[in-house]
Amino acid sequence: MLVVGYGPVGAVLAALLGERGVSVLVVDPATEPYPLPRAAGLEARVLRLLLRLPGMAGLLDDVLPSTGATYLGPDRRPLLTARQGQSGEFGVPVGAFVYQPSVEQALRAGIATMPSVRVRLGAAVRGLRQDADGVSVDLDDGGAVAARWVIGCDGTTSTVRSLLGVGYDGTTFAKRWLVVDVRSTRPLPVPSDLAFVLDPERPAVTMPVPGGHRWEWMLLPGEETEEMSRPQSAARLLASWIDPDTVTIDRQAVYTFHARMAHRWRVGRVLLAGDAAHTMPPFTGQGLNAGIRDAAALAWRLTEVLAGLAAGASLDDYERERRPEVAATTSRAVRAGRLIQATSPTQVALTRTALRTLAHLPGRTSLPGSGAAWHRLQAVARPRRESGRWAGTVLPNPAVRTADGTRGRLEDLLGPSWALLGLGVDPAHGLPPAVRAWARGRGATLLTVTHPGAAGEIRSTCNVVEDLDGTLLRISHRRGEHRLVVIRPDRQLLGAFPTPLPAGVLPG
Repeated sequence: MLVVGYGPVGAVLAALLGERGVSVLVVDPATEPYPLPRAAGLEARVLRLLLRLPGMAGLLDDVLPSTGATYLGPDRRPLLTARQGQSGEFGVPVGAFVYQPSVEQALRAGIATMPSVRVRLGAAVRGLRQDADGVSVDLDDGGAVAARWVIGCDGTTSTVRSLLGVGYDGTTFAKRWLVVDVRSTRPLPVPSDLAFVLDPERPAVTMPVPGGHRWEWMLLPGEETEEMSRPQSAARLLASWIDPDTVTIDRQAVYTFHARMAHRWRVGRVLLAGDAAHTMPPFTGQGLNAGIRDAAALAWRLTEVLAGLAAGASLDDYERERRPEVAATTSRAVRAGRLIQATSPTQVALTRTALRTLAHLPGRTSLPGSGAAWHRLQAVARPRRESGRWAGTVLPNPAVRTADGTRGRLEDLLGPSWALLGLGVDPAHGLPPAVRAWARGRGATLLTVTHPGAAGEIRSTCNVVEDLDGTLLRISHRRGEHRLVVIRPDRQLLGAFPTPLPAGVLPG
């Protein structure tokens, strides 16, 4: 397996494949990680995934939890605060601000411990040829690589995508933004969470990052990129918030945002993931999250194909599933961008009035369609075979207690492959021989889940765990009905089914 690109998406894909024992080579023309912060936020699903990878156990010690977003008027007084709570059903914050260089360094350190993953830096792809059996890749250092599959994780200017001749259509935003990251050794008098400043004279976004703070200002007509990239310009804009002499600028750059998607994410034995497949404006903080979810959706499928457990055609489900979700996320980001970038005084005044009205509605905690929330547990586009109840939703990660009294999270008991959870029943009971063979061939985890204190009441051939939060048990269609929940390796539900499991449910 060849992974092209060693940014965060390529690194996560390599780590997910490495934990499954897949032989992987990663190549990247850069010899070091990108040294400056880019992405600033990760959502609960991605945090949960990263925590299980080598080198990432201390991730939560180095992030700042986020509970939502605040919309501010030109005077920076709050109009609406959209809260999502302190933690979700995944055992991690619903969102968190991160320092991307630190995340990448930790990922690379963990990958260095994986015997099946090799990394070759300072080498760029310059050509590829493929046939029915594999892909031959030429590198610019004169080397060549033969791989069964190639995954292009090489960003928006993807060489892999270009060599495939795949189009990358979409929209480029006309407006440019100045992004300034500062480092500070002391607290700053700024909003403690994500904030959008709805100011027709200069829209802005501000958010904390570990060790400092980020500001983003929309550039106005006549402001040249070269001029606004100078320290004096950043200091002038910072001065309305803080004393610029009290901080150190970590990054200052002007960006133009895009909403684009590759025409195809797979051509034969070559696939695309992350920014090589799609890019979106940053207004909902979902760009990197979407790329890492690509890696999660792709890793287990590639593993099964390589192991002979699934046909190569099953990889088409990767794009079939991910494309609609990415398209919907991109649309939300574009809508949020229109709201945030508005410069018409009349439009902004109407928006402020609407937000104040929403803020006073009982139970209103988020702005519909804005994408301001870090995460919502939601169904995603499901492949054609997935027809069980709750298919496509993300498995919760409740606190559990094992038979010996050990407390932890459900995630601690699941391996990198599939899982079958019996809600109040033995998941192995009544399984047809073909299903048993299917589960055994994939190293699936089988668990019986029950109510607190009820572990001794169930006879099971599998490990029994008590759902201390009651989260999993709510999946049952009605009280007292036993169900079997089938969990994909990326922690999405294939579905919840009556027991015994109907024939023809499982893929492969």
